[in-house]
Amino acid sequence: MEKFVSSSKTNKKTSDKATSKVTSKPSQRQTQPSSPPATPPDQHLDLSHTAPSASPSYSDDRQDSRVSMADISAVLSPLLDEKLGRLSTTIESVLSQLTSQTQRLTEVEERVSTLEDDVHPLKAQMDAQQSIIQTLTEKLDDLEIRSRRNNLRIIGLPETVKGRALQEWASNWLPTHLGLDALDLPLAVERVHRVGPDLNPQSGRPRVVIMRLLNFVDKSKLLQAFHRANVLDYNGAPLRLFQDFSASVSLKRRAFSPLCSELVAKDIRFSLLYPARLRVNFNGATHYFDSPTEASRALLPSQSPERSVLPLPPRTPSTRTRIGKP
Repeated sequence: MEKFVSSSKTNKKTSDKATSKVTSKPSQRQTQPSSPPATPPDQHLDLSHTAPSASPSYSDDRQDSRVSMADISAVLSPLLDEKLGRLSTTIESVLSQLTSQTQRLTEVEERVSTLEDDVHPLKAQMDAQQSIIQTLTEKLDDLEIRSRRNNLRIIGLPETVKGRALQEWASNWLPTHLGLDALDLPLAVERVHRVGPDLNPQSGRPRVVIMRLLNFVDKSKLLQAFHRANVLDYNGAPLRLFQDFSASVSLKRRAFSPLCSELVAKDIRFSLLYPARLRVNFNGATHYFDSPTEASRALLPSQSPERSVLPLPPRTPSTRTRIGKP
C-alpha cells in the first residue's frame, strides 16, 4: 500500500512538471519578438549547385586576361626598356653638358673679373697717356706754327718764274710793287721755293710759292701793304698772299670760309685771328666766335647753322677779308 502511495505521488509530480512546462511555453512565445517566417526547405538557395555552374567561364576569362596581359607585358617590356634606356642616356648626356657649361661659365666669369680688375688701372693709365699726347700734340703744333712764323704763301705766280728769277722776284719785285720803302730793299729772303713736284708751265694752275723772310717785321710789312693795295698781279696773273699755317690750323680756319663769304656779301667787318677765332664788328659791338656754327647762329639766325666746309674761293678786291696776325 505504501508503495502504491509513493508511486502515485511520483506520478503526480511528473504530471505537475509536465503541466508547468506546457503552461510556460505560451508565455515564452509572447515575450520573444516575432521572427520572419522560415523558408521552406525546398526554397533554400543551393549554392553548392549554382556556383559550380558559373565558375568555369569566369575562370576561363581570368585565365585569358592573364595570358593577354602577359603577352602585352612581354611585348612592351623590351620597348620600354629601350626607350627608358635612351631617355636615361640622354638625360645623363644633358646633365654632363650642363655641368661642363656651368664649369666653363664659372671659369669665364672668373676670367672676366680678372680682366676687369686689370682693365681699370690700364684705363686710368690710358687716360693719363691720352692727356699727355694731347698736350704734346698741341706743343708740337705750336712749334710748327712758330717755325712758319716768317713764312708767306703766294698763290697765282706763274710757273715760268723759277730759279734765280724767283729769288729776285721775292727780294725786289714783290716789295717794290707793294710800295715798301726803297731803304728796305732788297728784302732779306732766307728761302723761296714751290710746294710739290715740278709741273709743266702749261699744265694749268701754278703751284704755291713759300717765301721765308729773315725778319718777321718784313713779313708783317708785306702783308699790311698787300691788304692796303687790294690788287696785285704779275704780268696779268692775279696774286694772293697769306700767312703760312700748319695743316691743323689751316683746317680750322677753312671752316670759317663760307661764313666769311656771307659776311663780305653783307658788308660786315670781320677778321680771322690766330689760330682760328673770328672777330666781328656788328651793331657797334665787337664779338668773338671760336666755331663757325656759333657765329652763324649769332650773326645769321635765319639760315641753317650746319654748313659744309668748302675750300676758300678765289678772292676779288670786293670779297677780300681781313687776316689777323698770329
